[in-house]
Amino acid sequence: MTKAQRHKAIIRRRIFLSVCAVILAAVILLIVFAVKAVMSGGEKDNNSSEVSSLQSDSVSDVSDVSGASEVSSEQSSTPSYPETGPNGLDANYTKLLLVNGENPLPEDYDYEGNLTTIPDKYINGSLKQIDKDVWPYMQAMIEAAWADGVKLYVWSPYRSYSTQNMLFKKQVDRQIAKGVPADKAEDEAATVVARPGTSEHHTGLAADFNMADDKFETTEMYTWMQQHAADYGFVMRYSGEKQSITGVIHESWHYRFVGINAAKEMNRLNMCLEEYVEYLNKR
Repeated sequence: MTKAQRHKAIIRRRIFLSVCAVILAAVILLIVFAVKAVMSGGEKDNNSSEVSSLQSDSVSDVSDVSGASEVSSEQSSTPSYPETGPNGLDANYTKLLLVNGENPLPEDYDYEGNLTTIPDKYINGSLKQIDKDVWPYMQAMIEAAWADGVKLYVWSPYRSYSTQNMLFKKQVDRQIAKGVPADKAEDEAATVVARPGTSEHHTGLAADFNMADDKFETTEMYTWMQQHAADYGFVMRYSGEKQSITGVIHESWHYRFVGINAAKEMNRLNMCLEEYVEYLNKR
């Protein structure tokens, strides 16, 4: 081999080695990029999984808060009451007319336009009229008490203005006889007998049962009424604990018709009629 041929062979070898080196470098670079791509993809999947997990947790938290809100709302909202009461009576029918010392009946109020006469067998007094729309509820209640062996009777239902005026004047005289100063006797009397025009008895929506005496609270009639009156739309109108609101002393014998579901709700909330009307007006 001549010197020229040897020189050419060396050049070819160098070119071949250079090409091999370039190819090897390229292969290494491809491998490096491939590894980085795989690692990057794995991290991305992991991050996506973590994000997905966090999002899932967030949704779960929101769901939990929503659930708590529903429970809270459920506890504070009015329960679901039936549409129908005993004897097929409309449980949603209400009479929430508020009559008291601060809310007298209007001068043009029709005292007798919506009254009906109570049959004698349900009466143990001289007064015999009640609101005609209330009577079916009262009759059903009395007959239910009788079926349970309880002798419940209506003693004092509707009273005319003149009757109430007479009863009020008698109570004023009693207060004076007890030593109450004349200028305070009417106010004291009004805690026992409402002033004419401010009595629930004028409306035909209320009645005293059996007697107007604290003894009523010791009878089986009172016990039965406490357990069942609301089922027929009646509430004990005046309790001692509410006297500062109603302005009337404790009267265990005086019941007022408000409606079946309204009566149940008033009892649930432990509200007298003044409080319940205000509560409804604020809703």
